[in-house]
Amino acid sequence: MKSRSNNGQVLLRLVGSIALLAAVCGTSSCVTENLTTGEVVPRGDQKLPFEKVEANAEKLREGMSPTQVVMLLGSPAEKSDNDNVWIYLPERYAILIPARALRLEFKDRVLVDHGYRPIVLGARL
Repeated sequence: MKSRSNNGQVLLRLVGSIALLAAVCGTSSCVTENLTTGEVVPRGDQKLPFEKVEANAEKLREGMSPTQVVMLLGSPAEKSDNDNVWIYLPERYAILIPARALRLEFKDRVLVDHGYRPIVLGARL
């Protein structure tokens, strides 16, 4: 009987810990900041904050080369193994607050598609 009671307490603590983690990640603490400047650090290899990426993304045009895109948006947070799909991510993880990512698709080193995709936990962009 004691082991069932202990298992229940462990489960309760685990659930409480997960709830606490989710609450904390809903705040700015899940965003990495530069300790010197206080600026938000973009995720992955991305160089520009997502806010700037979104503003500059309005200038994207099909037919652009990867070099032109990098000049406009900076490097992406993630690239596919074959460099045909690039992903730009917001600084905040989409745990409790819905977010979107910018996805670019290249074919033969030419931009053929781009647009925003919702970030869904566990789903590929």
